Amino acid sequence: MIDAAVYAELLRQASVGIVGLGLLSAVVAGLLAAGYRRVTTRGAPAGVAVGLGLSSVAGYLSYAVFATGTVFEGLPLEHPASAGYLLATFAVAGVVGTAGGRFGDRIARQVLDIDRIDANGEPASVVRAARLAVALELPETIDDADGYRAVDPAVRQELAGTAVRVPHDSSISERRDRLERHLERDYDLDYAAVTMASDGSIERVRVGQRQPGLGSLLPPSTVAVAIRTDPLPDASVGDPVEIWTSKPQEHGRTAADEREREGQWDRHRERLVATGTLRASTGSVATVLVDADRARDLAADERYRLVAHPDETTDGYEFAAAVRTADQTVTTITVEPDDPLVGEFVGWLPGRVLVLERDGDRQPLPPDRRTLEAGDECWLLASPAGLAALEAETGDTATSVESETGERAW
Repeated sequence: MIDAAVYAELLRQASVGIVGLGLLSAVVAGLLAAGYRRVTTRGAPAGVAVGLGLSSVAGYLSYAVFATGTVFEGLPLEHPASAGYLLATFAVAGVVGTAGGRFGDRIARQVLDIDRIDANGEPASVVRAARLAVALELPETIDDADGYRAVDPAVRQELAGTAVRVPHDSSISERRDRLERHLERDYDLDYAAVTMASDGSIERVRVGQRQPGLGSLLPPSTVAVAIRTDPLPDASVGDPVEIWTSKPQEHGRTAADEREREGQWDRHRERLVATGTLRASTGSVATVLVDADRARDLAADERYRLVAHPDETTDGYEFAAAVRTADQTVTTITVEPDDPLVGEFVGWLPGRVLVLERDGDRQPLPPDRRTLEAGDECWLLASPAGLAALEAETGDTATSVESETGERAW
């Protein structure tokens, strides 16, 4: 058994170690707080100083354990007293480090002659009286942006009635830009449009999210399937492709299947599985658009051969991808008989008219000086702000283009 003298010596060593590591934490926290105040003239964020102090203590203890295998000499690492020593060390280091950080910050403020402004004092009242910031209140109703996916109702409810501070000397356009960036960044929105009144107040706010994934790009009755295949260096997005396989349709593994597993393609036994459109290609994986009823014929564990026909390529998918990353959206506008748009030029509409459908005839990119007639349907590429202005002036509401499956198609 260990006598009382040994226990007394261990207690003395533990006390010295705890006090020494506590002082280490205080010194590191104080230096960090003083240095932060010196560089920024502001106090260090809460918890940063004491966190760095505790990190220094943890670093020293880790070095001691790896070097000697014990927390301190004479006491095994797995002994219960070692755990008590560690707990006591970090508790003391946390308390002393907090005090050291505050002391270092105060010393820095005195040496550098930096005074803190009391939030309830006279200097703060003077700053508020100078109106260095103006609080703008968002409307109680937050609208959805045309052509974008609706935002979560909880987010709209959180935005409704929120007050946002902006510099008092900023112009209306600067305030609008600042508010839109604030909404998109802080509320994780893909699009935000703010309509300002002439007095600088907020009249309307429209927000939206972009359609995720490939669903908004799929034509009706089609699906996107990822398959394993040889890379096609000359093929591009939108090329029609044929999907071939050498695996027989009958069940059971044959010699041809074994050759396929070994990378030997049997062209004498290959057959056409489906035709589709190339959507993306990365290494040995290609994403193709095929008819929904042919998707079940494509196996996940099989390797296919693609045959592309670049001479029939289309730029439609590149156009759709560009529209998805831009603020503009594709919508349709129908000209009614009593519509104010009757007799107006196509070029008067906001954005760009992609297609003008009249009496069943679709005219791509009609000239700007072509007049609109009752019954015309315009496929319009425009920003939600432009569509909102058109709605306010004519009362017409643009409709997002949707596929037969209910997904928006660009």
